[in-house]
Amino acid sequence: MIHIRTYANLLKPYLSSFSIHLEIKDSVLKFSKESKSLEVQVVNNNYDFTASSKHLILPMDYLVRDPEKVVSSIVSKMGLNKTVFARNCEVKKITKPVAEEFLNCYHLMNATQSAFNCGLFHKEELLAVTSFSAGRKMRRLKEHQRSFELIRFCCKSGYTVTGGLSKMLKFFEKEKQAGDIMTYVDKQWSDGSSFNKAGFKTIETSAPNLFLIDKISFERKLLKDKTSAFDNKKYYLTQDSGNLKMIYHSHVSL
Repeated sequence: MIHIRTYANLLKPYLSSFSIHLEIKDSVLKFSKESKSLEVQVVNNNYDFTASSKHLILPMDYLVRDPEKVVSSIVSKMGLNKTVFARNCEVKKITKPVAEEFLNCYHLMNATQSAFNCGLFHKEELLAVTSFSAGRKMRRLKEHQRSFELIRFCCKSGYTVTGGLSKMLKFFEKEKQAGDIMTYVDKQWSDGSSFNKAGFKTIETSAPNLFLIDKISFERKLLKDKTSAFDNKKYYLTQDSGNLKMIYHSHVSL
């Protein structure tokens, strides 16, 4: 694969902060520290993300655009994060600019439009952020109830907050008297287990999404019409693994 070694070397300055060694062999990157190791396969176009693989799959465009965020994911998956317990943290409502700054720094998909944001603080340090939509009326709920979407959730690089998502969900449902909370989990990065532990249940699995990747900037954009033509000199086509649609049912008495 073209430029794998060149782009993989972008990771090294960020890996050095965690004393993680990187080996590059063809398209496979091996990360190691003491007894822990992780192999990641970098892929470009024409890769079937729904196929099983013994490696974690990393799309080339993420590697090029956000090497620091990729390293954050690697550190987490290697079990090298510092652990903080949610019982020692406080949840507070935060402003949209504060949430956006945090998400743009740590979330692979950056910030997006939201109606409500809350943060998880440990000794006044912001360690996690959740962003939610405005409430929507749904037929599955009672007339006076509303459903909300959890749009973003992420922790600060290098940290895992045990019980953090659950604590933030409980804070939000009480604040907004939520009937339920829905979210989409990208199967390329998560199997949904952490959301299951927080109380979400999978109700649907979606088909893979198609994306156009700019061959120069490596920016990606969703290809909504799968039959539409595109300039293959400017873009290449890729896909993800689809999403898990999950629902969290409120514990608030309404």
